[in-house]
Amino acid sequence: MKNHPGLSSRTGKALLSALVLLTLTLTGFTTTQACTTFIAGRQVTTDGSRIIGRTSDSSDLDVTRIVRKPAVNRPAPWTYTTAETKCSVQLPAKGVSYLALPSVVSRPDYGTWDEGAINEHHVCMSATESIYANEKALAADPYVKNGIDESILPTIVLPYVKTAQEGVEYLGRMIDRYGSREGNALVFADDKDTWYMEIYTGHQWAALRFPEDKYAVIANDSMLGTLDVKDTVNVRTSRNLVRLAQEHNFLQRENGLIHLAHTYGAKHRDYSQLRVWAAHKKLSPSQSQNYDVNTTYDMMVKPDQKISLPQVMELFRYRYEDLDYNVNLHPNNRAIGINRTSEAHLFWLRDNKPQIMWVALANPEMSVFLPFYGNVTHLPTAFGLESLSYNENSAYWKFRRLSALAVQNRADYGKEVRDYWRQMELGLIKSIPSMDEQYFKEDASSQAANHLCGAAAQKALDAADTLYQKTFAAFMLSTVQDGQSDNAGASVS
Repeated sequence: MKNHPGLSSRTGKALLSALVLLTLTLTGFTTTQACTTFIAGRQVTTDGSRIIGRTSDSSDLDVTRIVRKPAVNRPAPWTYTTAETKCSVQLPAKGVSYLALPSVVSRPDYGTWDEGAINEHHVCMSATESIYANEKALAADPYVKNGIDESILPTIVLPYVKTAQEGVEYLGRMIDRYGSREGNALVFADDKDTWYMEIYTGHQWAALRFPEDKYAVIANDSMLGTLDVKDTVNVRTSRNLVRLAQEHNFLQRENGLIHLAHTYGAKHRDYSQLRVWAAHKKLSPSQSQNYDVNTTYDMMVKPDQKISLPQVMELFRYRYEDLDYNVNLHPNNRAIGINRTSEAHLFWLRDNKPQIMWVALANPEMSVFLPFYGNVTHLPTAFGLESLSYNENSAYWKFRRLSALAVQNRADYGKEVRDYWRQMELGLIKSIPSMDEQYFKEDASSQAANHLCGAAAQKALDAADTLYQKTFAAFMLSTVQDGQSDNAGASVS
């Protein structure tokens, strides 16, 4: 792309503001209604790491920040209450700090919506993937109106747990006591283990230690299949998970074990199934059959080839461009990569190396995944700005405005944006060993994390501004291509 000589910076800013107001709808509430989760064990990745993450997809402009939440230090246990749902829970007096991806809300008591986070004990949490229960299950155990929901999950759990398993058990006790307002799936991980958890109804839930030789893609559907609830090493469940279903005549078994998706899950939908099938088609093509919405796809799958971090980043941008279901040609199909993603995060968990949370703000298709060590305490100001309305100084809005333009023409200037960010990502991944070396030279301190991660983040902010200027010029030029002499005619209706 070339800068148009007649388009001044001042004119560009004015036109951008108008464009943003015309093309984007702002609301004061966060509604993260649909996401896609990915989990990979050590044995199926190219570098022996675990890769865990999620796209946080919203029905509106869900402005996201990257900030450190302070430790909890109160004289006594306390009550946390949200104004929106009227949920009140008792919490411990002491809790550790954590790096989080909170949404900006119109009122501070409308929940924190931390979405993805990592605490001082290296416990990671991605919360949540919305899932849905069937009518029989909900009739037997309805959602609790003032129960726990997505908006507060990391806030009420992560400061108070030291391992992933503790996270599952702690949250399970809270669901038992306070109930759940909705169905959710979430992931906990620490330096050793990964746990996947599904919350089905008001008080029923199940979790398992994720195997190291599989990967999974979860897309707003209950995905756990048969589960041995007597496996006390690898499984945790609510007390009455099987009994409730048996007593109310909706228990579904396979090979003598409860099948959770068939027992508690809602009917399959194209909205969810297509994403799971397409991901399997991409990563396990030898095992993939023709798409069928009524097929219950296995949650845990072996890939044909080991999976790399860049592949997962690209999966979060996947619009089925190589399939008959190409969303660029069939916009009613539900892709994994969509415009309304507010952020995407990936926990890159490497043994005996520092954990890294990669974050792409706004639509990851036209954004860049940036690396953050878990003990980051301070980043460039743009990443922490709270601004529900458009603010050109906000990191989220810088990436969102660029995406809003780039998706107008994915094949032309959109491709240039996407290619630029991909090269930056590959460079960042390549630079991680040297970053790690410098990080350890400085005693793996928060100051070192701030400096190293902040430098990469600032470089991306500067690039986003430059890319925006080029993309906006290309967009404006595309609007004045009518009436060209080489195709002028004299048609009549």
